[in-house]
Amino acid sequence: MFKIYRITAVCLWVSVIFSCSKELSYETNVIPAGVTATGSLKDSSGNCMTIAPNGAYYNGVALLGDTNYVQLTVNVTSTGSYNIQSDRQDGFQFAGTGVFTNTGIQTINLKASGTPTAKGVINFLVSFDSTACNFTVHVQDSTGHSNNNGGSSDTSGIALSQWQFVANGHTYSGNIQSAIFTNLIGGTLTVVGFTASGTDTAFGITVQFPGNTLDTGTYVTSDAGTNFSLQIASGPNIGNIIYAANATSSQVINIIIDSYNTVTKVVSGTFSGTSYNSGGNDVPITNGKFKATVQ
Repeated sequence: MFKIYRITAVCLWVSVIFSCSKELSYETNVIPAGVTATGSLKDSSGNCMTIAPNGAYYNGVALLGDTNYVQLTVNVTSTGSYNIQSDRQDGFQFAGTGVFTNTGIQTINLKASGTPTAKGVINFLVSFDSTACNFTVHVQDSTGHSNNNGGSSDTSGIALSQWQFVANGHTYSGNIQSAIFTNLIGGTLTVVGFTASGTDTAFGITVQFPGNTLDTGTYVTSDAGTNFSLQIASGPNIGNIIYAANATSSQVINIIIDSYNTVTKVVSGTFSGTSYNSGGNDVPITNGKFKATVQ
């Protein structure tokens, strides 16, 4: 009788342990240590998926991983840990580590580290599993630039033939090359400038007026013909957007024509709102100003 009792007790004990361990296996989703994820940076057609740089890059200015990073799209075929990094170019690179807990299309950020040494379009190579893809980052000249953790709070006027604004904690500024008012089908003001260091980065604002005159007031880029942009103006990536907002985007910049002197032909304005960057992400624009003589 005692043996039967002991056998029954052992069976019950084994049964409890087995049932508990089985239940725990359903409640946890832990990736075993040492398991590395697999997948691809390319789609089913063999084309590299989206790699979108974020933030502003200046030679001689240390990069901040919270604002300077690339958003990488990965097709994960098996879960596990990952350690993905780009090659090192021009004094900086991008890297990210973590765990893919799900398969399929995933998006991760690779944070930048280091300090760019020279301005220009910098080419990077990033690899995952057996695939590799290229992407480019535009490093701008730091002349006339300030890195002030949020941008200038100056709300005073701006010198004639100058423009500026703040995005991602950086102040962009430069000279205005032209300010032209045309009156073909309604009045249009087009302001074009470049960064203070040269002509590799172009600034532009266009305001479409409801009438035939250049009037003060508030105008928005969600209206056709009114837009804002900062874009690459030289090299192989000429025309590529750095920041922009226009009637085809969901982001909106408010442009205020503060004054216009019909005698001196001097126009001044301010602008702020939300733009998009090369990756299509929202970027706030603050403390925007311009002042120019209209031709």
